[in-house]
Order: sequence, then C-alpha cells, then structure tokens
Amino acid sequence: MSILVAGFFSAANPAVHTTLVAKELKVIATIKPLHSLVANVMGHKGKLDLMVSGGLDPHIFRLKPSIIRQIHNSDVIFYIDPDMEIFLKSLLKRKYANFLAVPMARQKGIHLIAYRTSKIWHMEDGKPKDHKAPAAQDLHIWLDPSNARRMVQIIEATLSKLDPANSLTYIQNAAKTITRLYAMEEDIREKLRPLREKSMIVYHDAFQYFEKSFGLKAVGAIALKSDQNPSAKHIKRLKRLAREKRVTCVLGMPGAHPRIATVVMGGTGAGFDVVDPLGLYIDKGPDLYFQLMTEMAQNIVDCQDQGGMLDDLNDLR
Repeated sequence: MSILVAGFFSAANPAVHTTLVAKELKVIATIKPLHSLVANVMGHKGKLDLMVSGGLDPHIFRLKPSIIRQIHNSDVIFYIDPDMEIFLKSLLKRKYANFLAVPMARQKGIHLIAYRTSKIWHMEDGKPKDHKAPAAQDLHIWLDPSNARRMVQIIEATLSKLDPANSLTYIQNAAKTITRLYAMEEDIREKLRPLREKSMIVYHDAFQYFEKSFGLKAVGAIALKSDQNPSAKHIKRLKRLAREKRVTCVLGMPGAHPRIATVVMGGTGAGFDVVDPLGLYIDKGPDLYFQLMTEMAQNIVDCQDQGGMLDDLNDLR
C-alpha cells in the first residue's frame, strides 16, 4: 500500500515529480512465458527483448556474442534460475555493475516443488507418493498461477525501483495483470473440475505445478526429461499402470513422436494430445501467458474426448 501512495504523491506534487526523470529501460526476459508477464507490466514503457525466441528450447539454447553484448547493455534481465537457463551460468558467475539479474525461482514468495525422482508415482488420498529421496527443485514455476501473480509483483517492484518516474504505470499495469490472472485461473479451474478423478500419464514430468494447481491426477511419466528415451522395462510398467489406474489421457510434448505413447496406451481407450508449457509456437507478447495456460487446459479436455484414437493409430503402425 505504501508503494501505491508514494506513486500517487509523486504524480500529484510537481515539486517531487520534477525530480524524477523517466528512464528508457532496456529489459530482457529469457523465455516466452516470463517475457509475456514482463510485457504486461511494462506496457509501452522502455524496450523489452526476448532472449530465447521462436520455437527454440531453452534447455539447448546457446548464447551468441550478440546476445552477450545485449545483456551487458541492458538494465535488467529476468530469468527463472541458472539451473533452468543453463546457458547463463558462466555469464552470471561474475558480478556486473551495469545490469541487474533477477532469478524468479529464488525470490521470496515463489512456491517451489521438488522434481519427482521416479517415472512412476501413485496417487493416494490425493497426494502423490514417490518413495525415493527428493531431488532438485522443479523450475517450471510459471505453470502455477499463484507463482505468476507473485512474479508480476516482483517485476513491478524491480521496474519501479529502476524507473521511479514510471512507477505508477507499472503499479497500475501489475494490478490489471493480477486481476486477469485470477480470472484466468478460475476459468481453467471450472473447465478442469470434471477431470479431477481422471488419471493421466505425461510424456515427461514438466507439468506438476499445473497438475497441483488445478487438482489433476497424473500417475506417471514416459520420461523424466525431454531428452530421455524410456526402456522396454519402463514401457511395460507404464502399460500395466495405465490399465490399473484406468488412464484416460496421455499428454505429449511439442516435437515428441506419439509412437511411444501409442504403445503405452494401446488397448486402454485413452486419448492423446500435446501440451506446450513453454509456448514455443505461440506468438510472443502480453497475451502469450494467458493463451498458453488456456490452451493447455483445453488440450487436456480434448485429450479426454479422444478415447480409442490411439488404438486407431496403432492399427496404422
């Protein structure tokens, strides 16, 4: 509340306002969902660039000299974590005075979940059971709408500190974005409510923030990471799990071939669809985050309506 009062005071008092000089901030966001949230807060102020553009996967992205120069010329870079954007690790080991680096996953108020360390887990009393030791933190934090709202607050506070003359704009834009995020979350919750008792298998374990936010029931993954290939033994276990848990949907990833999914789900009557947690094929901009989350929800609904499709695909093999 004190920040809001200060913003109104400086705008209303000419003596104070004239001491503040608006700054043309140069801002970089690493991945599309984060870029979208930053774009909502910045509005038309400053210059915002996306580092990992197009359909590139941040897990395999490599820094070019031109991007390194761009980083050094920026005021602030927003990113998830050095363990997500691995390409930044060597760069951020050094301390630089000319730009601020903000790792979202390490900010106060961000809800973190540990990576599941096995590819098969069971849901009992609504809680996932994984009996292996906890792993590193899952960094797909933006798939939790509460984290998205917290990230908007962090973005606003950072921009307001760097550019106090435009702080009122950032505060107002952040408030509008948070309101929109609440509405989006409620719409998705209503859409997915009938599916809470339906069991799913995911292609790789990148959706648990989304699952837990909306009460979905995933019971296993084909792979823990996108670059892993499952063994024949694991496929056999998944097929048994699919039957035991009456799995109704398997969720693929962009670029992943559905053939493995057809083997796992064959004979179950389950559906198949693709979800894109990074928005790789969505145009960048302020609407991307909302489109990404809404499309993920709709694809999960559509997946449930495609029972028997995988049997048809298997017949074509």
